[in-house]
Order: sequence, then structure tokens, then C-alpha cells
Amino acid sequence: MNWASFFKALLSIVIWREARGEGRDGMRAVAHVIRNRVDSSMLPDQWEDVIEAKWQFSSLTAPGDSQLVVWPKQPDPAFEEAMQIAGLVYGGGDFDLTNGAHFYANLAIVPPTSSFWKIIADKDAHPQTAVIGHHTFFK
Repeated sequence: MNWASFFKALLSIVIWREARGEGRDGMRAVAHVIRNRVDSSMLPDQWEDVIEAKWQFSSLTAPGDSQLVVWPKQPDPAFEEAMQIAGLVYGGGDFDLTNGAHFYANLAIVPPTSSFWKIIADKDAHPQTAVIGHHTFFK
């Protein structure tokens, strides 16, 4: 295994945990948010730094998140799709359907007291870019 394979594996886990119930486009959208953060000059530029950032992808980093202990079991078609998407997005071979989003949330379940709401409070600084499945995306 090389570093690129490791980063794609991490990306696959996050895609699967965060959006496996959102269909292919929902999984693609989560992958693109991560890619957009890696490509941003204002955020960490390493895949592992973006993916492992505290509280950014709760299924991987938030203490108490039920997804922290959930792992795909073979055969899992959603995880196989997540791995395929991870390869495409990591390699730059997929269109960004989020229109450059850096953040997303399921607004029906994100508590209004969360730090996410503070981030998106300034609608001019963080415009909504897409709604895909249950997730709303912001730049």
C-alpha cells in the first residue's frame, strides 16, 4: 500500500459513514467537500489533515458519534461504491456537483447551538451551493 491508497481508503470510510444512505450523488458530494477543502488555500492541504480534523466529519472524529465504531462488512455494495467514488474524486476524475462547497450538514438534525451554525451565519461569506439528499452544502 502507498500513501495515495491510504488516503483513498480513509476517504472511502468517510464517504460510507457520512452518506451511505444518500445514494451515489450524496456520497460523491461528501467526497467533493473533502477534495474542495484539500484544494483550498485557506484550509489544510493534506488529505489526512482534512479528513481527521476534529469535529469536521463527525463519523470519524466526534466522540460519542455512533458511526465511530461502524465498519463495512463484506459484501457491502454501498462501500464498494464509496471506494469507486473515492478513487474518482481523489484522482480528479469526477465533476463537483456541490459547486465548490467546503461544508455540509443535515440541517434537520444539526442542533442550532452547534458550531456549524456559527460558520454559516454569514450567508454572504458562506453561500448555500447545493442540496443533495438530506444534506445542504455551503461554500
